[in-house]
Amino acid sequence: MAKILIVDDQKSVLMTLEALLTQEGHSVVACSNAVDATRVLATEKVDLVITDAIMPGGSDGYSLTRTIRKQPALQKLPVILLTGKREKSDIEKGIESGVSDYVVKPLDPELLSAKIKNLLVTKPEDSVQFASTAVSIKAEWESKTEITSVSELGLQLNSNFPMPVGKILKIKSTVFDDIGIPSLPLRIDSCEEGGGSEPTYKIQAQFVGLTEKELSPLRLWIRSKQKF
Repeated sequence: MAKILIVDDQKSVLMTLEALLTQEGHSVVACSNAVDATRVLATEKVDLVITDAIMPGGSDGYSLTRTIRKQPALQKLPVILLTGKREKSDIEKGIESGVSDYVVKPLDPELLSAKIKNLLVTKPEDSVQFASTAVSIKAEWESKTEITSVSELGLQLNSNFPMPVGKILKIKSTVFDDIGIPSLPLRIDSCEEGGGSEPTYKIQAQFVGLTEKELSPLRLWIRSKQKF
């Protein structure tokens, strides 16, 4: 399992995260501020960082992430920003700082666990999947794109244009209107070339910054589309 650095100025949050992560088999290093977290990163090898966005002491999760991304050896280190701030501008600020994902409090343990596992896997077939529903819905990206599956974790798409793994971007689609949520940023988890006379790519993308308010209608929409 992984060694995970957790950073939060609230002891109760650190205890909750540590209990969740150790139950999953991970080892945990806990820090209450970004300065101590930077020291840990300079002396120890960790596989993933979960950091609160807002912390006292003049250094927050955004600046910690920017510091991480400036280090060549840590540029690909997965970073999850954990926060109660759910405005669009806050999510965009997190993405611009270089986070891999943005998780909004209150925590959904199952969703957080799946996001962690999918950030750590090296093979697409090992990724975690939630209950999903097959669809055929047009979407606008930089090319012809079709959404083929929707889950609580994200979207599966077919496109005639490849997308770089790790890139965070948005698409336009009526699926968000149907669900009743705004268009969410997506992080590309995998992009596999398909067969056929024309180049096609099967893309798996995770929602970034999905809030509890958006998760509820998403779950209900998926259930309404599933055939039992």
